[in-house]
Amino acid sequence: ISIRTENGHSDLVRLKESCIDLEVFVVWVSEKNSKESAYLKANALYDKLENLEKENNFIKITKTLDDIKDTIKNNILATPIAIEGGEPLEDKIENLYHFIERGLFYLGPTWNHSLSWVSSGYDEIHNKKNIQSLGLNKFGIEVIKTSNDNGVIIDVSHIGEKSFGDIVEISSKPFIASHSSVYNLCPHFRNLKDDQIMAIKKSEGLIGLNPYPFFIDPEFKKKETMIRKKISNQIEQITLSEKNKHVRWIKKQNLLQKELQSIAPSIEKFIDHIEYIIKLAGIDFVAIGSDYDGLDCLPKELTDCCDHIKIAEKLEHRGYSEKEIEKVMGINLLRVVEDVTN
Repeated sequence: ISIRTENGHSDLVRLKESCIDLEVFVVWVSEKNSKESAYLKANALYDKLENLEKENNFIKITKTLDDIKDTIKNNILATPIAIEGGEPLEDKIENLYHFIERGLFYLGPTWNHSLSWVSSGYDEIHNKKNIQSLGLNKFGIEVIKTSNDNGVIIDVSHIGEKSFGDIVEISSKPFIASHSSVYNLCPHFRNLKDDQIMAIKKSEGLIGLNPYPFFIDPEFKKKETMIRKKISNQIEQITLSEKNKHVRWIKKQNLLQKELQSIAPSIEKFIDHIEYIIKLAGIDFVAIGSDYDGLDCLPKELTDCCDHIKIAEKLEHRGYSEKEIEKVMGINLLRVVEDVTN
């Protein structure tokens, strides 16, 4: 990640070359080995990110709004650290405090897996037998309140509708959906329904629109299935030849990113989702949830993070002013950070 690469959507060099001056780095341990401690693994990932900061003087792990403003002023890439999936807490509130001390930017209570204290969107729709607590239990409520009290943004992307509703009732601070899109335009369980969009607006939070073709184009799944069949032998070869599961995953992602580009929807479909939120909730509640390298495909015209500026250009073509575009591209996020940390 410290050197310029040709695969994937980002590395530190390309991020620095792009128009991006803040990229959230996500600690994700939801697919851990059952024998591993999620808490220890998450800390190891924090350590690796902090080592990157020491080795690269053009990035800074920002922990406050002032940190973010200073990095932007000094042309340094801000890389706050968030956690997606509450596994590292291991049902202990002191573990949450530990990550708060390490500068936790936002917390997504679940990835696709439900936990003992919160249900995920995937399980609420596809795997109800995995749900131990439908919505938040007592510990889940404590997690939300502790985050509110300590300047940690709550991220509702990936959680279930019941969990979402509980957070609406409980949260005293703005909350966000960091990387979701619009259900009415593409009915995927990871997308937001209109009442959820308006609940986020009411909290003074924001929605980070996700450009993943599965989330923006209801026709993409059929096309993707055909491509996967076409390259199934290549995927199988990677599985057989590569023993390291992390390298195996990366190689498969790199293959898919290249092959799926031929069937990817237009970037205009992604802009449609941004504009839907603007028209429904207003320009102040929209952001970009790029999910770079968390995706196996981007829309056409978005090859990697160096193309991020095209989002702003497309919004300009649709008649939005420079001030409005600046809100979508980052100012709205700074407003939420200020509201949550005050």
